[in-house]
Amino acid sequence: MIKLSIVFGNSPNVFFLCPPTVPVNNSPAINPSSLAAKLTSNSVILMPPSCYFDNLNILTCNSPTTCEIWLVTAIDTGVSNFDADKNKTYIDTLSPYPTAFSSNTSKKYFLTKLGLQKDYPCPVVAGTDYFRVGSDGSCSTPNCNGILPVGSTARFRYVLINPANKTVVAESLWSNNITLYPLKDPESIDNGFAGRSASMIVITSILCSFLALLLLLLLIMLIYVLCCREEKQEIQVPGSVRMYDTHNLKDPSPYVNRAYEDEPQRPTATSPIRLKSYTDYDLKKPATEL
Repeated sequence: MIKLSIVFGNSPNVFFLCPPTVPVNNSPAINPSSLAAKLTSNSVILMPPSCYFDNLNILTCNSPTTCEIWLVTAIDTGVSNFDADKNKTYIDTLSPYPTAFSSNTSKKYFLTKLGLQKDYPCPVVAGTDYFRVGSDGSCSTPNCNGILPVGSTARFRYVLINPANKTVVAESLWSNNITLYPLKDPESIDNGFAGRSASMIVITSILCSFLALLLLLLLIMLIYVLCCREEKQEIQVPGSVRMYDTHNLKDPSPYVNRAYEDEPQRPTATSPIRLKSYTDYDLKKPATEL
């Protein structure tokens, strides 16, 4: 920055002349990778400013650890308004985010700080390969990363700023117009079959057929269970006597005591027993066998 003092009459006037910004032949663009929601109704994912300002010389902030990288987001007349303000000091305070798009007299642009120049090395490293515009939502600080007006057409520019006086020392080209998705009126959505593809109709029909078949099988199983339960129920007649089948006595097996297996067998009920009869109680007389 150059300081000039010009005297008109008896009162000197002091002017600050900022050196012209250094142009960079790069421009922001939508990230080409398959990131989710890289373009919505109020946000967009851009490629990072890696390798944008690495080969610049004779800058007022001559160190990657001091120079700051900012993003300029503009819609409508915001492009021309920023080009008119970019040589002024404290550029970050001229159009704060909360009032940037609030009325027709707003400047239609705002600045968001990405970080220091060293935070975006060349080549690109993992974790710095994209930047989402609008990640702070509806924020209220002057330089927050707020969302854009729904369905608007925006342009973007990366700038290198001297943190000492917030002047722009280098800038990229403006991006092409990026149109965000507009909100769709729910009443305008066609919910009839004409608004559906043939494949979706076929898939829905197959799923409905499977569901009907499943319900039919459940109904058949329920009827089968009820019928089998009724057949197994016995009718009880008052006063009737039920015969008890002693199945365990039909074919009894003899019990053998293992402790007496070695003893001689004794006569059982199946072998005849020979009895002796005595005519009198005189033990001297021999008894006759029956």
